[in-house]
Amino acid sequence: MKKLFLMLGLAISLSACVQAPFVPPLGAISSVQAPLDLDADNTNISDKKGSASAVTILGLISVGDVSYETAARNGRISVIKYSDYDYLNVLGLFQKTTVNVYGE
Repeated sequence: MKKLFLMLGLAISLSACVQAPFVPPLGAISSVQAPLDLDADNTNISDKKGSASAVTILGLISVGDVSYETAARNGRISVIKYSDYDYLNVLGLFQKTTVNVYGE
């Protein structure tokens, strides 16, 4: 039994190792814009932009596609140079995440 708890604790701790470059702060109402790229010193932001969104209602229903592929297709971008995202949370009742890509 002791071994089972040790393995469970290890699995939980390892699952938290991979995170986005920026995690939005918690709050009753949040509106955050943040980068998804880690190499800002090599970034050329283009005027051409594509976006893709997903919404969550009541924490029960989630709908949308926030993939780079969809965002690039929506902006007619073939080469992505930079990406960021917008996050909106209203009391946990409504959440919206939008991925923005910039490129050529």
